[in-house]
Amino acid sequence: MSNNTISPETLKAEYVSPEKCVFSINPNGFLAAEIDGKTYKRVILTRALPLSAPDEYICVSDIEKNEVGVIEKIAAFSPEQQKLINSELSQRYYCPVIEKIESIKEKMGNFYFDVVIGGIKKSFAVKDITKSIRQHGDAIDVTDIDGNRYRITDFDAIEAKSRRKLEPYLY
Repeated sequence: MSNNTISPETLKAEYVSPEKCVFSINPNGFLAAEIDGKTYKRVILTRALPLSAPDEYICVSDIEKNEVGVIEKIAAFSPEQQKLINSELSQRYYCPVIEKIESIKEKMGNFYFDVVIGGIKKSFAVKDITKSIRQHGDAIDVTDIDGNRYRITDFDAIEAKSRRKLEPYLY
């Protein structure tokens, strides 16, 4: 049998429970953790399901990217711990929220979006519009030509003019 064989034991995740885990900020400003009595001077958090379940199944890794465990639900942690976790994740998964779509224009195979984010006008290009727009319930994610992701958190809540500009591209 090869050493590269995947077995159920290999896939078993060790869950990180709030009772056995305390997050903190180290002297250099990075997220640290004490998990099951072991201290990690710096940890990295990664979402397993960033689009469909952003607050569940968060992988905790050490600085060498070795998996330490998985947070099943952020909500299980205290509000102070949730703040540290969410702060770390927001740095890794920055996703500006589109408030308004002013225009979408096609030119030479690319689609150019003029939008408003945080009250500021922003423009970006999308290459393959059918693969770059994903709807997740009420939310819509748009990925630009550079791999940056933008989100409309509630499609029905944005103004009707903005919805009409995007609707032809939703499938």
